[in-house]
Amino acid sequence: MKILVIVITYNGKQWYDRCFNSLRNSNLPVQTIVIDNASTDDTIDYITENYPEIHLIASKENLGFTKANNIGIKYALDKGADYIFLLNQDAWIENDTLEKLLNVFKDEPDAGIVSPVHLNGSGSELDLGFAGYIAPNNTPGFISDLYCGKLKKNYKTEFVNAAAWLISRKCIEKVGGFDASLFYHYGEDDNYCKRVIYNNFSIYITTETVIHHDRESRNEKRPEKFEQNREIVYRYVYYSNPFLDDEIISNKILSLKTKYKRKRIKLILLLDFKNLRKFKEYTNRELEFFSSINKSRTEYKTGEINWLDKNPL
Repeated sequence: MKILVIVITYNGKQWYDRCFNSLRNSNLPVQTIVIDNASTDDTIDYITENYPEIHLIASKENLGFTKANNIGIKYALDKGADYIFLLNQDAWIENDTLEKLLNVFKDEPDAGIVSPVHLNGSGSELDLGFAGYIAPNNTPGFISDLYCGKLKKNYKTEFVNAAAWLISRKCIEKVGGFDASLFYHYGEDDNYCKRVIYNNFSIYITTETVIHHDRESRNEKRPEKFEQNREIVYRYVYYSNPFLDDEIISNKILSLKTKYKRKRIKLILLLDFKNLRKFKEYTNRELEFFSSINKSRTEYKTGEINWLDKNPL
């Protein structure tokens, strides 16, 4: 089985040796693809000099997690990958991690994405985010079995973040890439998990192996684009869920149009054109928001688009 690894880099030199050396030492041989998001340090030179086996794609701009991964996934599929492993630059694997993840696909025929247990950078405890993902409402049975000493090998989950995903080619060919029309750097993995499940694949966490995810050593600010649009990101995640009733969005659009018509008449009668202009701008933004949601949801359900072909460098 041919596994290609995708790592998105951005000013992450403090992690590169642990990340890339762990891939070098994997029991299963892999080819690694790095898409660099216009790092301002010497990332390009460092990787070129120290890890010549890596196929490095250097972007002239910061594409975010979504577009950069789509470029890597498209490249990996073109190179005949059977499985694609997404790994964060601030994460690293054990020697057996990929081998154990691959075994889950043999044990669980419905698997589309498999992820290991995520530890923190020092390995002293669970990664903080991961500790939330194994809650009963998201990963039934995990915590109970852990406490009672009867932990199973594999657990179905609704969501685990994309810091370490092994995805089958079959899943990607059905689901497509990340939705670059809605998401830039956050929320795309949540959206993708929902689409995977919608397409009758399952997501598993295996307890047979781990990765280390060193969130605690991060010192960079979140991307400005995310900071400015955090609320919008959460709204996109909620409304883009393909399981959401279509009528909810249709009713939102109808309500906006009706509200605008009524407000427009009222403000015109009051000769309040300043507020009329503001209200029209707000309404147009909301209509554009739900229009883009509708477009993406249609694409999820019909498979009419593949974002993997839409993000050339």
